[in-house]
Amino acid sequence: MARLTRLAYLTPLAPVQTDTSYYSEELLPHLCRHAQVDVYTDDRLAAAQEVGKAYRLYGYHDLAQAGSYDHRIYQIGSHPAHLPVLQQFLRYGGVLVLHDADLSALIEASRNGHGDGQASLSSVRRAGGLWPFLQIGYNALLHQPWLPRRWQRNGSILEQAAGIIVHSRAARRHIVEQYPRARVRQVPLGVRRPPAIDPLQARQALGLPQEAFIAVSPLEAVGETELTLLLQGFAQLLERWPQSWYLLAGWSQPDSSLAAIADVAGVSDRVRVVLCPDLAALYRCLAAADVVLSLGKAGCGHLPPSLLRAMSFGRPAVVPDCPPYDELPADCAVRVEPGAGVPAQLAAALWAMAAHPALRHWYGQCAARYVQSEHTPAATARHYLEFLGRLSLPHDTGEPGIAAQRAACAALHPLP
Repeated sequence: MARLTRLAYLTPLAPVQTDTSYYSEELLPHLCRHAQVDVYTDDRLAAAQEVGKAYRLYGYHDLAQAGSYDHRIYQIGSHPAHLPVLQQFLRYGGVLVLHDADLSALIEASRNGHGDGQASLSSVRRAGGLWPFLQIGYNALLHQPWLPRRWQRNGSILEQAAGIIVHSRAARRHIVEQYPRARVRQVPLGVRRPPAIDPLQARQALGLPQEAFIAVSPLEAVGETELTLLLQGFAQLLERWPQSWYLLAGWSQPDSSLAAIADVAGVSDRVRVVLCPDLAALYRCLAAADVVLSLGKAGCGHLPPSLLRAMSFGRPAVVPDCPPYDELPADCAVRVEPGAGVPAQLAAALWAMAAHPALRHWYGQCAARYVQSEHTPAATARHYLEFLGRLSLPHDTGEPGIAAQRAACAALHPLP
């Protein structure tokens, strides 16, 4: 009988509110069906957890006394809760799973040893805009000149990884261009099927009119620049469809500039921020909506998990025509071209969805089929295990067929 692969899996977990926490909660049961998994998380959380999960739970510091593993997997995002995960990676090495292109908060926490970095981030936003800062921050993390001296290593963080897992073509392309020898695998993001929630009851719980047209945006996908465009577009929609509301849903309070931007756009009485204490609350908010908006800029991140969760509910998406959003099929998302005309395009797309329920239903059904077939936790676990198996093969990038293509090329063009 074949021995089960033994994995160490390092991640924040709920009640720490990050998308990575919920990602891991949904993925781990599927990984545990095919591998022996020990999970390492916050030491206090591990000590307080009840016994009986499908995996054994330890604190991050327990990894020092652990035995050998076939692979160590590190979930890395921008939230400061990922800092101890990064520390353990730099000590022991293994496979990185990159969740975010905006790693500014992690950089701040690493540099100062504490704090959430919001004051510094806000000042950068005011000075030069958010997106240039994301690019600088992402590159800074990769090349780590700012890390404490005791963390210094030869080469970048990515060059140290035994393998790298990402969730978009854009992210994979970005890494391969900079590090051609990196072993990179793109895997589905993985979100579970949504619970059965009555939309009218969800609206009643939120105090929203049952006959209104409601749009929702994930807070993690909305920066100050994007929010300005979204609210300008929503203001134009209200002129044609006055029975409309706009929700911003997520784990943490948005930037303090939200109220001012809403006032300037003239829509403050129709915009509501919904802070969700857990995933169940987020699902109730998504169930109340008719359409989901996500207007992140082009980059090497992945699709916001809350966007996929809303689409899995059967909610059509309105997204920018740029990576990574261009990976969504055309029949489940309406795309808007970046530029000065974004608000007008948003208003037109939303009006079409509001005025034509049959069109909205068709897009929504296509969205649900896509997410529930392509972004399942079971598929994500399968990709993980296939990639981990390939890491034992020399010179394999982790993409199916690459090793075979290289062997064929070698046969056609042998080295002298």
